[in-house]
Amino acid sequence: MPFRSVQPKQPSPFRRFLGSRVGRVLLIAVTILVVFASYVYVEALLAIPVFLLFGLALPIWAGLKRPRYLALSGLVVVLIVAPLSTVAITQEVRSPVPLVSSLTDLPGTTGALLQNAGVSPYTGTTSTNFTWSVTISPAGIPKGNSSPLWLNLYISTCPGATSTSPPSWCSAGYPFTLLNSSQFCPLPLTLTAPMSCTFSSTIGSNGIWDWQMGIYTKNNTTGHLFFQTLVGDSTYNGIEGPVVGDFGTTYFELLGTIYIDDALFLGGSFFVILLVYVLFKNRERRRNEARQRSAGPVPPSGGPPRGAEPLPAPETRPASERAAAPPSTPEKSCPNCNAVVYANETRCWKCGADLTESAGPPLPSSSKPP
Repeated sequence: MPFRSVQPKQPSPFRRFLGSRVGRVLLIAVTILVVFASYVYVEALLAIPVFLLFGLALPIWAGLKRPRYLALSGLVVVLIVAPLSTVAITQEVRSPVPLVSSLTDLPGTTGALLQNAGVSPYTGTTSTNFTWSVTISPAGIPKGNSSPLWLNLYISTCPGATSTSPPSWCSAGYPFTLLNSSQFCPLPLTLTAPMSCTFSSTIGSNGIWDWQMGIYTKNNTTGHLFFQTLVGDSTYNGIEGPVVGDFGTTYFELLGTIYIDDALFLGGSFFVILLVYVLFKNRERRRNEARQRSAGPVPPSGGPPRGAEPLPAPETRPASERAAAPPSTPEKSCPNCNAVVYANETRCWKCGADLTESAGPPLPSSSKPP
């Protein structure tokens, strides 16, 4: 049965380029850029499928299937994306946040009680005198409540904290400062017009600080105090700022946190999927090996030419039969290997040589007449 040679399908030029050294370097660079852009400017969670697409799916499609290469390229992406992202995030953290106010939809109110609160300057040093300002409007006093009694400013490194008792997202021991309006802007007994209130303080250590304000009124019927705060971020209800220290100080303060986030979310997802891929490929390889063993030995690549007939199995006649052969069939030698063969045989039983055209001289008969 002739052996047919199957020509492998040639990859496209683009796939061949990605498989080259320049293509591999370019692919890693593109992966870094798209993961960085999606992580910083779009959505951090979107960076995970983008990383899997450019860091795993595209290289495997291009034929770069070695697990070691995939693991090393993924590690390079994670190690470079983190410091790049920290540069952009540091710039964003050092940019002033918009002015904030308290709730505007309380019963009997026509506006916010605390309006346009902010801190200035937004960045500074440990000796900078920071100023927090806010406008208190009587239009925001809830119906049935008294005029504002006092206003507090809370400064800490725990977002949204209004006391030294740590919320669930912060550990105990964070720095905390409480400033009261009685020190900076005593409130009148009856607030009849909007008034401005200003707090001033220095912060003695570098870092990314947060603040919040809280104002108290009293329910005239029950006598219970009513506490309002500014509307801060959606996670902790804190307002970011001020940022104390230069750009490098802020950068290195954020770098460790961003490395941990990248390692957990980007790196964790990538290497879990890579492990699943490796396990799947190993399972497929074992199946193919078992299938080949069950099918028998595979002919070598340099096997018989197309259309060639397989050679007949050499004759393995026992010596006793050859000794018992009749004298009419004398023995002779094979011209190729000198094996002893019968005169009427066409192929050597040992090497398979053709005996029809040439043969050695007949050997003297080993049998003697009785």
